[in-house]
Amino acid sequence: MAGYSRARPATCAPGRQVAVRWPWLFALAAGSALLVVMLGLLAGNVARAGAPVPEQTTLVSVSAGETLSELAGRYAPASDTTEVVRRIRQLNDLDSAAVPAGLPLAVPYQPGLAPSSP
Repeated sequence: MAGYSRARPATCAPGRQVAVRWPWLFALAAGSALLVVMLGLLAGNVARAGAPVPEQTTLVSVSAGETLSELAGRYAPASDTTEVVRRIRQLNDLDSAAVPAGLPLAVPYQPGLAPSSP
């Protein structure tokens, strides 16, 4: 075959090692995931803090072992739970957060977000 010569394959310089980058990539991925989760939690808390306590109220009966915080979360889920508990205590003239089972309470209520049958 005319003009054909066997060329030698190119080789890498001896002693050169490829840097291991996977620990850095893993750390970057983990840090990014943590940042996204923290921003999501912060955004949820900011959204709740800005929502006012609903003016509309409904009458509910307290179940055994139920807390005012649970009631606040169920009937006014978009509002700040601490503010809703404060409003429940104000509406019902309660001195403490402890309430006996069966006691009827006036609770701030968000139509469309709270349970359909209070």
